[in-house]
Amino acid sequence: MSIEEAVAKDLVAVLLVTFLFGGTALWLIVGTLAEHLRRVWAAERVAGLKQSMIEAGFRADEIVRVLNAGRQE
Repeated sequence: MSIEEAVAKDLVAVLLVTFLFGGTALWLIVGTLAEHLRRVWAAERVAGLKQSMIEAGFRADEIVRVLNAGRQE
């Protein structure tokens, strides 16, 4: 029996195992990347807000108060 015949015989099992484990790994990788990109995007927005507040002449305590507004403790 050649390798082609063996793969053709068990093709469904091979594909199932490949998609089961490969799909799970891909799902975890994409989820992790998306979460990190979301955090980077949020940090860039906060940094932009801080910079614009500094340029507008806000004091440090005012910036802290604005950034902490709406956060629950």
